[in-house]
Amino acid sequence: MFPARLLVTDVDRTILTHGYELPASVVGAFRALRDSGVRIVLATARSPEAVRPYAERLELSDLVICFNGGWVGDVVSSAARRSTSIERTSALKVVEFALERGLATLWYANGNAYTVGRNPVAEREVEITGETIAIVDTVADLPAEPGKIMCVRTDPSDECFDALKDAFSGNLMVAGSHWRLLEVGPLDVSKRTAIEALAGELGIGAEDCVAAGDAENDLGMLRWAGTAVTVANAIDEIKAFAEFVGPSCDEGGMADVADWLRTRRDAEANAVSQGGK
Repeated sequence: MFPARLLVTDVDRTILTHGYELPASVVGAFRALRDSGVRIVLATARSPEAVRPYAERLELSDLVICFNGGWVGDVVSSAARRSTSIERTSALKVVEFALERGLATLWYANGNAYTVGRNPVAEREVEITGETIAIVDTVADLPAEPGKIMCVRTDPSDECFDALKDAFSGNLMVAGSHWRLLEVGPLDVSKRTAIEALAGELGIGAEDCVAAGDAENDLGMLRWAGTAVTVANAIDEIKAFAEFVGPSCDEGGMADVADWLRTRRDAEANAVSQGGK
């Protein structure tokens, strides 16, 4: 049968529009796909707090992959199945490196997003995601060990992201989720490792998994899954190997993706049923 027992999908610019809206068409199509027997899991670079409103509207809040795989759990209760963090010394070095190059940074720990000093770029990102922001005076004041560090730039031609990747990708996970955003996490953490572990727990093989995403940090999970799908605004590398490309996220493209999955799954199930007669 067509491999569609589990759909793991990115959130920003995949199910959400560029304006961070969740189209009603996507909500309806996901409900129909779920009713047909497909488990749906959100996989995002966002924190549990930032993805919760969308997960609740989609009725998918009980099992969500956050921080690019660094946190897996129920986003309503904040109960984690798995949670990892960046070793503090390494994390502080990332923030110092980024701040020296004029980048805004957000340090996610203790349920908050922390920034060093007032920074309108960092504060704007938190405003977008609806998270709680805390401002500290110095890098040393950043608390605990972060689940994720996000670096933000305002100029797409700024080469600081490349410098960060060169400096830290040997010891940490460093991947872009948008031209202005660079996500940093523990080395062995990614959406790919999260979906592989989760599928194993659910007794589902890669061949029965579908993955959807639009950006660099989605590449690993899309290449691992038996079927990769995406939307028209995705990076060219993803569109080149995706089995199905729906319209742009701004047109509710993931509704088309979900309908395609459900239609193909049902058609192949009917073919199997007819063949057995």
